[in-house]
Order: sequence, then C-alpha cells, then structure tokens
Amino acid sequence: MELTRGQALALEQLYEIAGSSKGTLEIIGEPEADEKGGFISVRLSIATKYYQRAGGFTFRNREMLWMKIFSNFPFTVPDLNFSHTRFMGQPHVQWGSHICLYQSSETEWQPNDGLYGFFQRVDEWLAAAGKGELDPDDAPLHPPVAYTTSKTQFIFNCDAPNLEADSRFWIGRADLIKKREGRFDVIAWVGLDNWDTEEQPEYVAAAILLSCPLPMEYPETIAGLLNALERNGVSFELFYALLKVFGTKVPKNNPTYIVVGAPMRRKEAGAPLRQHLKAWEIDATTVTALHNIVFGTDDISQAYYEFAKWMVTAKTLWCRVFENRPEVTNRRDLGSVLASVEGKRILLLGCGAIGAVVAEHLVRAGVKSLILVDNGIVSPGILVRQKYSDCDVGLAKSQCLARTLAGIGLPIEIEFRFDNLTRGIIDNFDLVNVDLIINATASASVAHGIEHDLQRVCFLMPMISLSVSSAAQCGSVVVKMPRFNSGIIAIDRLTRIGVMKDNANHPVVKAFWPNKSEVKLFQPEPGCSKPTFTGSSADLAAHASTLLNIGLQRIWRLESDQAGSDLVPAPWGKEGCSGSLRLTLDDQGTALEQKHGYRVFTSKSVQNGIASEIKRIGRTRSSKVETGGLIFGEIDDAHRYIYVDSVTGPPSDSEASEKRFLCGTASTRNISASKLKQSGGSSRFIGIWHTHPTSLGRPSIDDLCAMVHLLHGQERPPRHVMMLIVGFAATYPQYNYYLFHRKDIRIVTEEELHFMLEYIDAI
Repeated sequence: MELTRGQALALEQLYEIAGSSKGTLEIIGEPEADEKGGFISVRLSIATKYYQRAGGFTFRNREMLWMKIFSNFPFTVPDLNFSHTRFMGQPHVQWGSHICLYQSSETEWQPNDGLYGFFQRVDEWLAAAGKGELDPDDAPLHPPVAYTTSKTQFIFNCDAPNLEADSRFWIGRADLIKKREGRFDVIAWVGLDNWDTEEQPEYVAAAILLSCPLPMEYPETIAGLLNALERNGVSFELFYALLKVFGTKVPKNNPTYIVVGAPMRRKEAGAPLRQHLKAWEIDATTVTALHNIVFGTDDISQAYYEFAKWMVTAKTLWCRVFENRPEVTNRRDLGSVLASVEGKRILLLGCGAIGAVVAEHLVRAGVKSLILVDNGIVSPGILVRQKYSDCDVGLAKSQCLARTLAGIGLPIEIEFRFDNLTRGIIDNFDLVNVDLIINATASASVAHGIEHDLQRVCFLMPMISLSVSSAAQCGSVVVKMPRFNSGIIAIDRLTRIGVMKDNANHPVVKAFWPNKSEVKLFQPEPGCSKPTFTGSSADLAAHASTLLNIGLQRIWRLESDQAGSDLVPAPWGKEGCSGSLRLTLDDQGTALEQKHGYRVFTSKSVQNGIASEIKRIGRTRSSKVETGGLIFGEIDDAHRYIYVDSVTGPPSDSEASEKRFLCGTASTRNISASKLKQSGGSSRFIGIWHTHPTSLGRPSIDDLCAMVHLLHGQERPPRHVMMLIVGFAATYPQYNYYLFHRKDIRIVTEEELHFMLEYIDAI
C-alpha cells in the first residue's frame, strides 16, 4: 500500500497517540486502502464507558469506529464514523453513523495540530454526547438533516407562522415567487382559515408545520415521512386531501411541492424553538396520477396503482433550502458600522463615482427606503470608474442606478429623481420622511444650495457629506448633526481654519487646499468638459466605503449640536501621506446683525476672550472704563453670514476712558497678516469691538466716526466693516452687531450739510 506523505504522517501520529493512551484508543488490524486511492481506512476501538451519563448517548464499554484519512492530510479533516447505526437520529450524527465533529472545519480545523488536535476534539465530542449536551440550551441549536435529492431550490425569506398553543400542526399554503427555473422564494404564509380572503399567486406550495420535532435525519422514503407525519397527528386522509388540492393546481407532468416544518431550530441561547423548514418535491409522474384520480381517466386503476407505488417505494425528494428568515438567521453584517442604517430612510444626493458605491452599500445594509437624486447623464468616459455599463450611456444616472440596485433583490423602496440640487432640496423633498441625508455630489454649488436651505428651515436629521481630493489621494467626510447651526460650507471653513493652524504642511491638508500655483485642472474632454478629479474605480470605491463608515460612526459619537470633519489619506498614497486629521466642532452661538439682518456666528472662545478683556480692564483700571479690540473672521454676503473667529484686546496705542474707546492701529497689519496666514486665507480683519459699560450697545457719534474712517478714510478701504458693541458690559453684557457697508455712509460737502440742516429746521 503506497501512502502519501500526509497519510504517513497521520499514521505516525495515530500510532503514537494510541501507544500513549493506556488502552483508551486501540487500532484494530492494518489500515486499508481505498480502491481509487483517495483515502485509507483505519478501524479503531475507543473506551467510552466513562463518557456515559444520564440523559446522554447509551455508549457501550467500547465503541468501534472507522476513520478515513485522505491523501492530502493534514489539509483535509479525517472522517470518523461509528461502525453501527445505533445513534441514528441523535444530534450531530449524520447518515446514521457519521460523527459531526466540527461546526465549520474551515475555521476550526488546524492542519498543524494534525491528529493530536483531531482526537482532542473527539474526546470533547464524546464527553458532550455522553452527557446529552451536544445541543445545550445555552447555545444555538444544530438543525436536523434532510439530504438533498432534488435540483429545485427554495429560499425562505419570511418567518414561519406560530402554532396555536393546543394545536399539533398547522396546515396552509406557502406563497411562492418563481425567480428562475428551479428556484422558488417563499414570500408569505396563508392558513386554511384565510384561504378565501388572501389572493392566491401563480405559484404555491402546501405547508405542514408540526408542534413536535421530527427525527434528526428527515425520512429518506415517502413511507417513512408519512409515518412521521401521522405520529404528529397528520392523518393519511388529511395528507391525501391536501396533496390532491395542491397536486391539481399545477399542470400534468409538472412537480408540486410541500413545505414540511418542525420546531427544531434555535437562533441563540435561551431563544424559543423555531420551525426547521424543508421543501419536499412531489415528482411529475405522481402529480399526473393525482390529476387522473381527481379528474378521472379511462384507466383509473392504473392511476391508483402509480400513486400507491409511489407511497410504498419512492424516495423522498428533498429540495435544497436556503434560509433567510430573520427568526433563524443572523445578518452577516451584524455589529458592523454600516448595520446602523438598517431600517432607515435615506436621501442620497449624487449617483456618481462616490454616490453609486454608497448606494449599493446602503441597499445591502437593509435600509428601508432610498431616494436617489442626480441630474447627470451616463457618458462613455465615466465607465472606467463608475458603476454603469455601456447600455446605460445616454440615460439618467439615478434611473440606471435604481435599476441596478433593484436587481440585488433585497426588500427596499427605491425612488429616483432627476433634480437640479443647486437650488436646494427642501422644496423638492418631504424631509419629514427622511432619517439621514448623504451628500455625495462633491459639488460646491450643491453645498451652497443646502446652506441656503438651512437659513429657512432646521434639518431634523443628520447629514453626511463625502468628497475626495483632486487626485483621489485623500478623502473628506463632514458630519452635521441636527442641532448644529450651520451647514457643510461653514463646517468646511471651520475645518480649514482648524487644520491650517497646526498642520498647514500635512499632506492631507495640502491635498485639499493646495497653493494656487499647484492647482492643475483635469478635463476628460479638453476644452469642453467640466473639470473633475482623477482616480480609478478602486480608488473611489475604497474612499466611498471608508468615508461612509467614518461618517456613520461619527453620528453615533457626536452630540446633537456638534459637527465632525475627517480628512483621510489613502493607504496606497505617496510616502508621507499618512495619518488622518479629525476635528470635532461645537455649535457656535448665533445672533442677528441689526442693520442688514446678517446671521452672526460666534465661538465660545471669542466670547471668553471678550469676557477676559472686560475683567482685565475692570481689574486694572475700572469696570466703567471702555475697552475693545479687533475682530477677525469672514463676511459672507452670499449667505448673509458673518463668522467671528477671534478677537484681540486693545492695540497698544488705543485710548480708553469712561467716555469713549478709540481703537489704535499699532501692529494691526502684522496681526492681520498672521491671522490670514494661520487660517489659510479664511480669516481676516472684519471690524472692531468695544464696550459700553453702563449703557445700551448702540453706536455713538465717536463710533460712527470710526466707521467713516475705516470705510472712507483709508487708501484701500474695505467694502464693509462690522462693529460689535457690548452694552452694559459692567453688569449684564449684551452683544450688539452692526454691519456697515461703504455705501451706507456717504461723505457730503459743506453745502449739502447746510442744506440738510435747513431742511431739518423747516420740518
């Protein structure tokens, strides 16, 4: 007998184990080779007397077993079988004698352990079998076995009906969808009581669900199955009547099906028993015989003969079953970040390189509904990196993507829209029925449109915005929680200021905010197409997946009034492009500017800075002495926003008294240049602030004169300046913002002034 290297190793280990077992394991005779050379068989005797306990397997003092060692051992697990069938029907014993040692040999079998690890598992199995604990109550229940003998496949998608407490069985029908030849999906259950009220689909199967278990190995013959059903209360007369009803619902020469279930599944420890379902095929010849019996034929006796012969001699045709019922299966994405969107209603803006990948992830994660929005058309050039095909060219992206996602076959409501998002979203969508908004457009125009929406209404759901840098070497994800006051545009601005201060030379920062001289626009069709980023399908799929996970995780961890921003380098990027940057942004205080109605955003650090200066002047001089300083930030006329990023105390040449504060100019140019550089050009001088310690925060003549000087008395004056006056600063500070445009103040001649004064006197 010629052995492979692996079989020789196995026998060497086996003899060593037996030799040191003190008689517990004995090798009977010599190994026998299979005629085809696929394996060798070794007969074993194992002492099992001491494994037996009350309620377990009834072991004899020694049990005889056969072990098969395959030619490619140790990379294939040996087979182990009892030499008898006394334990047929017991859990984890298949085909009457085969010992099922591993739940998954793929993950549990360790080739380097060889037969040493194998017999350790045998010892554990025998100990559990002897105590009757192969299926303990504190673990999932191993389902019974029905050996597949039919080519037809059944997929069970919906939970089985519950039986009445005092009922021995449930009789009804399983409604089917025929997905293709040889595959049926069970989509609903209808009991006999509701037979007439529920519409019957084209394809149905009879269903018999029992209240008591069947054998661990489902019967292989029709006679055996009928006996098992009868022991559970389903009489032959009832079965025969059911079979005639369903057998005649299909044409002659076609099979029909019966779903058989018994409470032999448990999903997890402590869970109630659930139905283990199998589909039984009644072959076409038997169905034809039933037709002839029910509707009559010239040779009725032959029909009865065929049917009786089938009951007595035929093997049971068990179909292959795929379980997808929530009551007996766990989702494969259980516990993942993406699992958090299961059952959610999502509005997805953008169906391009990022959005299409995100959409597929959302569908597979089990979202309840998905609205796809994009006004783009599929062009040939995008096929290299977007989830579209040649047959989609010239069609709307959202429509094509919706069709592709529907083909996945998971239960979901998908709607597609061809909308121009630059005008915003609140007028086009019912946001009451949306749990999460994902902006995957990577469009500044869309972000501006959403920012405009936020001035009109507060979004009650989180929003995620995803984008990549110009060469897809880095990704960005922004998360806005519902109570954070501003939108993506404002968050991006705060992100830039935050990272520029300490990480201006970080590769991720340079990727998103390069120097103007380094910017190179990429046009797919030079001269006539919009600039876009470069990157492969692999680049974009990786970024989309990573950024989506990060965004969803941030939603878990952020407070409802916070925002988050993450800049993430690609793992495959150039050397040095490593390390993500993460910012968590607290909500900013907001106020209404009093002249033009602009919305003012002020951080807590600004308020603390002003409060500290008020305390300083009160401590060093008097609480009645005015003080002030410079304001840095940005005035956004497009959205009518004023961002107050930072303030200073009074310049060294300022004048401060109880009557007035005149802000000096010493070092202001240097301070302004420093602020501009530190913020990457986002934060600049926008005005001045000062206090009115004991009076209202209204502009005085001195204040207005200061505005005149700033807007008209300089060589290159700004077009607008903001003044912040803190009224009643000594007792109860009140912040009052005033925005002065250059056009708000007009320089008049002496003649015009006299004319206006005379006009006022006349009135």
